[in-house]
Amino acid sequence: MNKENTETMIEVCNECGKSVALGSGLFVNRIVDFNDLEERKAMGKPFYIGDYICCECDLSLQGKNINEYSND
Repeated sequence: MNKENTETMIEVCNECGKSVALGSGLFVNRIVDFNDLEERKAMGKPFYIGDYICCECDLSLQGKNINEYSND
């Protein structure tokens, strides 16, 4: 594998800053943000270096509550 052509993804949510890495509990439902770094920065994302949006922030951005989807 050519390391020059690989890009490291920053595994944090660009909305809340929580880790979405394997073992974080947010890995499975994370969503890739296909906007580039400059676009996310211009959009005012608080953690614009993050390459993902966690499921909690995704639901919040859609105006939904995470508790509506939990089994508790």
